[in-house]
Amino acid sequence: MKIGSVLMLSQTFHPAIGGAEKQALEISRALTGRGVKVTVLTRQPGGLPAEELLGEVRVKRLPVFGPRAVDSTVFMIKSFFWLLAHAGEYDAVHVHLASSPAVAAVLAGRLTGRKILIKLGGGRGVDEITLSQKSLLGRLKLAFFRAAKPELLVMNGEVLSWLKASKEFSGLRLRLFRNGVDTGRYTPPLYNEKINAKTAVGFDNAVMFLFVGRLSPEKRMKEFLEAWAEIFSEVSPAPRIRLVIVGGGPEEAALKRAVADLGVAGSVTLTGPKDDLLPYYRAADVFVLPSISEGLSNSMLEAMACGVAVMASRVGGARDAITQGVSGCLFDPLNRVELKECLRGFVADRSLALKMGEQARKTAVENYSMARVADELMEIYSGSAS
Repeated sequence: MKIGSVLMLSQTFHPAIGGAEKQALEISRALTGRGVKVTVLTRQPGGLPAEELLGEVRVKRLPVFGPRAVDSTVFMIKSFFWLLAHAGEYDAVHVHLASSPAVAAVLAGRLTGRKILIKLGGGRGVDEITLSQKSLLGRLKLAFFRAAKPELLVMNGEVLSWLKASKEFSGLRLRLFRNGVDTGRYTPPLYNEKINAKTAVGFDNAVMFLFVGRLSPEKRMKEFLEAWAEIFSEVSPAPRIRLVIVGGGPEEAALKRAVADLGVAGSVTLTGPKDDLLPYYRAADVFVLPSISEGLSNSMLEAMACGVAVMASRVGGARDAITQGVSGCLFDPLNRVELKECLRGFVADRSLALKMGEQARKTAVENYSMARVADELMEIYSGSAS
């Protein structure tokens, strides 16, 4: 079946900033470039129009009200009836994250015969399946999914292996998939452009380590700062390296205190959230991702597309995307010795980041380009992919 129209269903969407929101927007744009009519159905936060066009992507926002639980329930119910009333306007529904709207989509799909895909978010332990198990409503949702058997897109092999090995979830229809990155927008700079990029974000031509993401406990940036400080105490003379942390979140204040307490204010900068990340990717030499659990980081893929080497914990999507010693350095997130070995390697040989960055770019283009992801989604929507 040829797909002419797709509905993207997401509780939050652009201009909200987050991995799921960014993927939903980028996938929508890629599909419209293939002639597919894309409508995004989402909540209507205050101040945003009920309907607008983002390029060729139509965004329909449903008004909601009340505290979070009520808000989510209202959106789920409204989504269900909207999907029924407008069934003639879409051939497939792509749900971003397995939250309550996914239930509405599956129910509507049963009644309308439309194909339903649900993208699972999060890494092992903080994934949506694990989180759903912790509440009665979440367990009921999982039981419904086991009975209805919608197709679930899993973003990394770690979560897929766990779900397949679990008797409790053996009835789920699972498909390993991945996020995509616009490898035409995110490109490696030339040597002189790299130096200029460092200057543009306020740094000299030192080796720049970059973290981009939400500052939350599972990212383990405080532990990374402790290892960073130890490197400075163990290496003489002090290495010419910088750590730039871009993002906000519940750990931001604690990280600022840690920078001061550890005496690394001269080599560490917290920028807060940034709308445009491209200048930082172009200035960076090594992308840092020390999470204890991770799905498939959009920021990591964007950095790879910009020719940035990766230093990441050996979990989730990083374990799938990074070849140890080729495109990056992987470490056990709970092993300080392994983490510091990765750091020392990049400090000792600046050319290592350049070589690994070239391979990271190659991986991004060959395996994670948004063009390829969109092509494979078209096959999945049409039912022709296994």
